[in-house]
Amino acid sequence: MTKLSRLFAHTGLALLACACGSARSEGAGGEGGAGTSGTTTSTTTGVGGGAGGGLGEHPVEPSTPTRGGTMTFTNVGAPGWWPRRIDRAPGDPACDYKDGTDTWGGHCCMKEQHTTSTTLAPFDEEMTLVMKAIRLKQLAVYQPGASAASWSMVSSWDAQSGHGSNLVVTEGQMTSADFTGDLTKKDCVNYFMQEASFPCGDGSDYYCPDDPGINHLGWSGSKLIVFLGSMMFEDAEVQKCDGGGQGHPGPWVAFVASELIRDGGRKWNGLCNCYSKTGSVGDGCGEINVFEVVLDNNPYSNREFMSTGVRAYQAGHVGGNVCGEGCDRDAFADDVEVVDACAQSAYASGPEIEVGGDADGCPVWRRPVGDRYFMILLDEQRREIQVAVIHPERIPAAATEMLPSLPGGLSRETVDALLSMRLPE
Repeated sequence: MTKLSRLFAHTGLALLACACGSARSEGAGGEGGAGTSGTTTSTTTGVGGGAGGGLGEHPVEPSTPTRGGTMTFTNVGAPGWWPRRIDRAPGDPACDYKDGTDTWGGHCCMKEQHTTSTTLAPFDEEMTLVMKAIRLKQLAVYQPGASAASWSMVSSWDAQSGHGSNLVVTEGQMTSADFTGDLTKKDCVNYFMQEASFPCGDGSDYYCPDDPGINHLGWSGSKLIVFLGSMMFEDAEVQKCDGGGQGHPGPWVAFVASELIRDGGRKWNGLCNCYSKTGSVGDGCGEINVFEVVLDNNPYSNREFMSTGVRAYQAGHVGGNVCGEGCDRDAFADDVEVVDACAQSAYASGPEIEVGGDADGCPVWRRPVGDRYFMILLDEQRREIQVAVIHPERIPAAATEMLPSLPGGLSRETVDALLSMRLPE
């Protein structure tokens, strides 16, 4: 373990604290209460809005071309268990992990949820996309179809139409047909899910909060999320979610277990959720901080770099390096996307991180200037998670079937090619 990784491990939930701290300042809307603006849902198809018909190319703002970058997590998935909140009365024997109280004094019943899956588990479970402080232009979600030979676009959104297909975007409880894609004006957390509602049952399997805005299906099994967007804006223009002054200006993209946001507080119910078995690192139901600019006013913070970390019961915290106050963006060439925070050098080839094993240094991202394609690909077949940042003017050969057109379907060959990218090449 590198010195920087050890340093980060001692901080425990440093990145979670960053996200949680900003969310707790959001007010009821950001935490699942009676809320603020919220939901986008549509079935528009065709250019600029259709899952089946693809999205088509979107205009981008010119910026200095970069060589792109990838972080590849291998050996993902193992049998194990995590604590799952269920809706049972105090004293029920099903509460075999916890029979106590949640963060706000209500009853908390949790059971041990076991899986024998080895293919991506627990990330083969339903997952929900989370975003804040991003300017979004396009979003597409692909999953395998009836045949393993092809993947289909199952959810999408495009700024040119302002509508999506099989997609719900919610900040609070209220719904709206309008969604501009600009998430930089307030520090609210936004949740992206499928249109279909989560089927609430008798509480034997999942806890089901009284929270219609969040009770929608996530994406299970293998999945590919790709979006076009920007993370550059004036920090001072970001307001608190509920108004009243300067908000937290740190961009954040996460992909989390859907049951984690159904904990009764939209992920912030610290005493009653599936995040951790031990109360320290996230050795529970699964969370991926896909891209996070850490701004906590401590030595780990630096607005010019982004962190990527994977957390689950298999190995606790994996990756999640931070560059911290000792890193200088200008120490790297303008075309560099991914750097080694420990060695203070740019990667010649995209780093690999083995879950439960070794890592190629301490990879972090330089915060992009201008539009980028951001990607996270979780594949059961190869037990890998591929995270990528691609400049629109330097699309690698492996991604040309997908970018910039974002078609309605992808071949398995393209999925394999995306997993095999080691950018820069």
